[in-house]
Amino acid sequence: MHSFTPFLVRYVALFLGVCQIGLAQTTDDKQRYMGLQMLNLETSPTAGLDVIQQSVGYGCNLVAITIYWGHVYPTADSPADWRQADNQIKLITQTGAKVAIRIMLGRTRGSISGFWTPKEGLQDDIGQQAVGIYGYTSFSYAHQPSVQKAQKFIKEVCERYNYLQVQDKLLYVSFVNTPAQELGYDAQNWPDGDNKKARATPYDYSPESMLQFRAWLMQKYKRLSRLNYVWKTRFPNEKDIMGPQYAELRSFKTLQGKDFYVFNHLLIKNYINQNIEIIKKVNPTYRVVNEYGSVADEGSGLRTTLCFKDLDKNAEGTKIHNDPYMNHAWFTDVQRSSTKGKWIMNEVFYTPETPAQLLIKQFDQCFEHGCKIVTMVVSTVDGNTRNIFEPIKNRWLTNPLTEVRSQASYQYAVSSVLDSASIGSFIKAYDKVAGTGTANPKIVDVQLVEDILADEYWRKWLVNVPPVVNYSLGDRAGKPRKVYNYTVPKDLFTDPDGNITKIEALEKPAWLSFENSQFTGNIPDAVADYKITLRATDDDGATAQTSFLIKITNINVKPVVRNPVPNFTTYLQQLVFYQFQGGIFDDPDGKIIGVRAFGLRPWMLYNPNEFSAFPDEFGTFPVRLRAYDDDSAYVETTFFVQVLNRPPVVVRTLSEKVIAQGKPFRYRISKDIFNDPDGRGITVKVLNRPAWMAYDGNEISGTPPQLESYRLIIRGFDSQGDSTETALLVRVDTRGNLNAPPLVRGKIPDAQVFVTQQFSYRIPDTLFFDANGYIDRIEIPNLPNWLQFKNNTLTGIAKESGTYTVIVRATDDDESSVSISFKIEVRLAQLTFELIQAGKVGTRRLVGPLRNGDQFTAATLPDRITIYANCDVPAKRVVFNLTGPYRKRITVSKFPFALFDDETGFVPVAGQYVLKVEAFGDSLKVSETSIGFEIQTSQTLTEWQIYPNPFDEVCNLKLPNQLNINELSFSVVNLTGQRVFIPSQYVSIVGQVAYIDMGGLQLVPGVYLLQVLKDGVLEKVVKIIKR
Repeated sequence: MHSFTPFLVRYVALFLGVCQIGLAQTTDDKQRYMGLQMLNLETSPTAGLDVIQQSVGYGCNLVAITIYWGHVYPTADSPADWRQADNQIKLITQTGAKVAIRIMLGRTRGSISGFWTPKEGLQDDIGQQAVGIYGYTSFSYAHQPSVQKAQKFIKEVCERYNYLQVQDKLLYVSFVNTPAQELGYDAQNWPDGDNKKARATPYDYSPESMLQFRAWLMQKYKRLSRLNYVWKTRFPNEKDIMGPQYAELRSFKTLQGKDFYVFNHLLIKNYINQNIEIIKKVNPTYRVVNEYGSVADEGSGLRTTLCFKDLDKNAEGTKIHNDPYMNHAWFTDVQRSSTKGKWIMNEVFYTPETPAQLLIKQFDQCFEHGCKIVTMVVSTVDGNTRNIFEPIKNRWLTNPLTEVRSQASYQYAVSSVLDSASIGSFIKAYDKVAGTGTANPKIVDVQLVEDILADEYWRKWLVNVPPVVNYSLGDRAGKPRKVYNYTVPKDLFTDPDGNITKIEALEKPAWLSFENSQFTGNIPDAVADYKITLRATDDDGATAQTSFLIKITNINVKPVVRNPVPNFTTYLQQLVFYQFQGGIFDDPDGKIIGVRAFGLRPWMLYNPNEFSAFPDEFGTFPVRLRAYDDDSAYVETTFFVQVLNRPPVVVRTLSEKVIAQGKPFRYRISKDIFNDPDGRGITVKVLNRPAWMAYDGNEISGTPPQLESYRLIIRGFDSQGDSTETALLVRVDTRGNLNAPPLVRGKIPDAQVFVTQQFSYRIPDTLFFDANGYIDRIEIPNLPNWLQFKNNTLTGIAKESGTYTVIVRATDDDESSVSISFKIEVRLAQLTFELIQAGKVGTRRLVGPLRNGDQFTAATLPDRITIYANCDVPAKRVVFNLTGPYRKRITVSKFPFALFDDETGFVPVAGQYVLKVEAFGDSLKVSETSIGFEIQTSQTLTEWQIYPNPFDEVCNLKLPNQLNINELSFSVVNLTGQRVFIPSQYVSIVGQVAYIDMGGLQLVPGVYLLQVLKDGVLEKVVKIIKR
């Protein structure tokens, strides 16, 4: 057995407390067991009793029940309900069968409150909560507080039913987490509990798991740069490190994936060992069995159960759940060979639709290859199960369990399975060794090598890689009595798995200093050559060095080409982009002062940092770069851009044409038979034509004089003369074939779209079918003016609402056609509103939705409120118009769209309000709506009462019921006697309350008299205060 390396276990042990447990002695019981497995999906206290009675009557000597954490404790504060388990166990013991207990620790999404939060539960590779069948989910194995809550329940179960173990009535205990009642991870996720959205995924990406994963990696690799080198990734920070995205078993093909696999294996192993220790503390003689979905199928990588041998070190047995159509010999041989001396078990899943002989074969293969226990899931009373249980009872239960002797051997390593991204090839190799499918298949000793858990496997990636010299600097130059400056290029040295910590000059002349990668000094008055040696050191102390000469001469040294630009081969309309690295040119005794480019085509761009091209012509185009130094010397380099032609391709095959002798015929040869990848158009020629057949560049025609068959060559040429061809068979008989029009093989669903929302729909290639030719073209004869149709795709943006019927017509190669229609409903987007407590950041909160007809009590609302508008589609501006006790019209151009400033808001004055809102895109209206709502006051308003008083903009006056509101007018008088008549448009009267908007009167704060006039005669004067 390969041992864990210190770096593999140290971190997980530090965080989770890896347990070391002594194994209990495995029983030497030779009895085989055929068991009933109760899933116990129902919560009724009496559920399953009839199934138990029937199955034991058919010969089962074991019943394994499932005890749900979520059934015993539906909520965190509910009393325990053990009735179902107690009733089932009572019945089982009365029948004389053995009991087994499966503890189900997963819970439904709706029952996790008080146990763990969604963030503390398992999450898939895109951050979604893990959900499976029946809506079950699980806590993360990395979140220790949740694990401890589950372990408390495990202990409680084992203490409650310890008497069964003491009385030798309990065969084993297991614990499971996944929705499928298995240990490990589920191999898929059902977002929102919808199996139609099911997607395979690795686990666990929960925040706590990722936090521990990153810390574990840093303990292993020491530096992020080394991890990026080994993984071939570019994570900028430790907090950005993630596990692999789902790609079936390819998720674990990379070292990133294998590290993720090993880390999650350690989480599960630690979880298993902790649980076993808790169970053994209750009673050391408890036998614990680990139940997995599988350990050697395609999903075992995602379940993290491939290394089950290591997971099962402290367990007494291993159980897997097989599909009836699997090769049970393979799985049982893998189990038996890897867990010698322990119980191996299998689970059969009964359905009435599965042939009984197939399930019997599963029992037989499992027992024959060494299983001690095989259970079958049965959920309802079914007399047909007798046809399975009774033959197995008679064949195996009286046949003692004996040692299985292997007749052949086979070995596979976990790393090889992950590297191949499939276990299928290993099963095929096993089948060859075992003789699967032959008359006398062999029992095989399958040696599982869990190499990725061994330190030897990882050692080669943890050795420091020394720095490298990326290129030769070449000799440098200088002139006597000149100042010398030269900066060593930053990319001269690199450290593949770390950082360069220092660069030093080991050898240089005394007149030259070197600091921060820069040489400086005054050149002496003498011609000479000086050797310079540089050494770079990485963060592990490893070094690399390089040397060059500085030649002191009176002659200018020309620039040199240091990094030539490569040649490029491309096609029309395909981007070429090249970023210059480290500089193309270098001047040994000075500096490059400029670079000129020659030969640039209009579709080419060049600057000192990069070159790009987007060709629109064929050919080979040289580009010459010339660099000048500070003495006007120059050097040139040339690279080429070759734009190749791509020949046409055949995209449609032509069906045989059967025509009648002596009758004229014509047939159009469509250019759409071919496609030019370069988009320059196709010219068609028809070769091998008989003398009576003409071709005018569009169609072939003629009158066949005799019975014969012809093989015409249809050749398509592109603009460069390249061509490809296909054949058209023309057969002449006495009758000919009538063309059958195209067929419609489906329908186009009606669509709904909002005004200004982008609409796009591609007509499926399979929608139309032509039995005796091909679909030549698809057209939209009544295309709405806001839609475009190109490449069989409808796109567009509707500018107004309406319902449009779109007709799609397909025409075949004989000009017959068929049509289908569908409707596009364009409607204005919906506007919704939210009532918000106004205030500074940190004090705002959502009061609730605001809907038409809502009524609020002023006392229940915040002191100041505002209203947010939300639109189904993106809006650029929103126009609010509020009338009532407050009046306000405003256009808002930033999100969130708010009626009032978030801090200001307005006081929720009692009264009836109407809010009209329009939303606009760039210039088009995308939605509009109007709602009414009422704010009520808990106090009874008396006649002539003003509120609020003082007021800001709007004051409200309760009028007597007997007044005729159509006879009233209003004015306001200040304390100096100046009167201002209030225009009627500033006053609205609803329910005998006058809402008077003073905002337009520009009143200064102070005391005023509000005059109410009836037919011009003063009726009432009320004192008001403007705030």
